[in-house]
Amino acid sequence: MTLRTRMRVVLPLIALAASAALLAGCSGASPSSGSTGTQTVKWWAWNAFNPDKTVKDFEAANPNIKIDYKQYSYDDYVTAARTGLTSSSGPDVFQVQPGDLVTNLGPLAVPLDSYLAKNGGTKNINPEGLSQLKLNGKQVALPAYMSAAGLIYYNDTILKQLNVAVPKDFGEWKTACATIEAAGYECLAHGAKDAWVNTDVYLSLINSIDPGAVYKAIAGKAKWTDHAFVQAMQSWKDLFTSGIIPAGATAQAEYPDAFGAFLEKKAAFIALGTWNTPGTMTATGIAVSQKTVTTKIDSVYLSAPFPAPVAGDKPTGLFGGPDNGWAVSAKSDARDASLKFLNFLSLGDGQKIQASGGNIPAVLNVAVSTSDVVDKSQVADIERQQADLKKLIGERQIPYGDLATALGDALSAVAAGTSTPADAMAQVEAVSAPLSR
Repeated sequence: MTLRTRMRVVLPLIALAASAALLAGCSGASPSSGSTGTQTVKWWAWNAFNPDKTVKDFEAANPNIKIDYKQYSYDDYVTAARTGLTSSSGPDVFQVQPGDLVTNLGPLAVPLDSYLAKNGGTKNINPEGLSQLKLNGKQVALPAYMSAAGLIYYNDTILKQLNVAVPKDFGEWKTACATIEAAGYECLAHGAKDAWVNTDVYLSLINSIDPGAVYKAIAGKAKWTDHAFVQAMQSWKDLFTSGIIPAGATAQAEYPDAFGAFLEKKAAFIALGTWNTPGTMTATGIAVSQKTVTTKIDSVYLSAPFPAPVAGDKPTGLFGGPDNGWAVSAKSDARDASLKFLNFLSLGDGQKIQASGGNIPAVLNVAVSTSDVVDKSQVADIERQQADLKKLIGERQIPYGDLATALGDALSAVAAGTSTPADAMAQVEAVSAPLSR
């Protein structure tokens, strides 16, 4: 959660353009500051998508509303939001993400259920985009865009050069890695220093071995010491001992280390999610990614499901939900204007801004743009990602901080060779069992 978002925002976010609002008419549903002139909406975020374009478009359509945008680092945002939302000096519209931030900041937000009910309902919004932004049954935020893990991205230029097929399971992957490494490349670039990406990979493994079982364990209805979970941890170990993940990965971060190696054509694969698509498959995104590395980016990148650990099993399905979302402060003295801006971000023109940059909208009838792809082969890839995001196997976040930490520690210990898979999962279960859910 925290680390995941902090790392993800290193990826450049691109953007642009237009649509029609589902929540038209929020104005007047609740009291605002009472001003008849221009109102100012304070907008706080750590990960806004092209805020300059967003503000420009919204203000052009709403000349009586001005947006005062404030950008934070993730850590600074969490500190400032917790303080600001309990006072009159905080934001009117603020950012959350599934998990801890919804739990901690959601009680300070305006419930949005009645607004949705009065203005078209929820049938045109990705259900996971809504459900993961609820707190105690109330809709406390609306999604910015959707994202999911469970993918590998691969350098199609390298694979074609070496006549290597995209692997569907670990056996095929090991064979592919032997050819890739013989040609002087690393196989899977991975920043095992970061718990968030390790957890993504583990969820990919367990969701292939026993689809959906991990969500029972998170809910306390299955044990982390059950066979499938230990088997998934053994498969995690196998990634390191087999050489799929190269030596030294435990000292590397996913960003910039592993991602930089992938962009610089040093490695053929990387385990990331749909948020990686804009920076690797669009011309605009590649231009921004180029600023993060010195080697010219001249490859074509594509994605595929994370390979199944066991031959014959299906690779994992996508798991995820809203990458982040927007809420209106219960203390806002510009509530009507803030609701109008929230509508723009999550249900109106803001969704096409997301789509035009390669992000996958939460509104189901807005198609992600493929006009800026680097290679025509990426069109079907991106369209498949959007289709798969409508049938997620489950969530990406673990909503209990202690449990998420325990799993991250277990994965680090196994990767470093200081714990066996069985002992590591016993430690996870020891934290999970007494949790209050």
